Amino acid sequence: MSASQHPEREGFEPSRGSSPLLAFQASAFNRSTTSPSPAIFAVLLGWLLVGASPAPSGQDRRQTIGHFRVPRVTATSAPAGSPAPASNAVTNPSFESGKIDGGWHQCGDVNAYVTTAHPYDGTYSEYSGTANGSGEPHGNSGVCQRVTVPPDGLLTARLYQLSNEGNTAFAYQEADLLDDRGNVVLNLYKAVNYKTAWVVGKWNLGAYAGKSFWLYFGVHGDGYAGLSTQQFVDDVTLTGAASPAANGRR
Repeated sequence: MSASQHPEREGFEPSRGSSPLLAFQASAFNRSTTSPSPAIFAVLLGWLLVGASPAPSGQDRRQTIGHFRVPRVTATSAPAGSPAPASNAVTNPSFESGKIDGGWHQCGDVNAYVTTAHPYDGTYSEYSGTANGSGEPHGNSGVCQRVTVPPDGLLTARLYQLSNEGNTAFAYQEADLLDDRGNVVLNLYKAVNYKTAWVVGKWNLGAYAGKSFWLYFGVHGDGYAGLSTQQFVDDVTLTGAASPAANGRR
């Protein structure tokens, strides 16, 4: 099929092996019930009004190695067996605690945040990028949570992604499954998407049923101040593909 038949996938760039991506499709951006956070959202709107500019040639930029800093697994933190297909294996899935907690951890080189800036649903969403929305983080900014994949596991997440990078050479949005040492087992996507709307990503993880991983969402950058890459995440679910929770929400 041509790219025009699937415009929702344009610019979506899986990497590091075959991605189990099922869909990445647009959703109307009208779900916010709170005012945007001026510290972040005003900066984003500033360059959105100008439009996404092409990335520079790469002069004076160097690729940065990011680190995934997963917590040490203990007997109390490890999931107790596979969750039932009808339950969500992700706790605090919409970050409604208002903090990075409830199973989520800071797992990058620099902080990620929970913000009230235009959540998809509820009051909060997770934000990866620089604190003021300007420039690229130096290394990884992201969160992770240890989950056990249920039978016929289906992962879904709402994403709001902004970048004026021209490619993924120096900065990108990503999601991964990590092992207990912080190594990438499976890259779910690596992209520099620019879309002023919430989208839904879906991934079939049935091949990993019964196994435990750290589910990571974040932004990688080289610290460059001239361009900007961000990612907001909300409404993360990991359920059995045949469960009502997986099939009932749109």
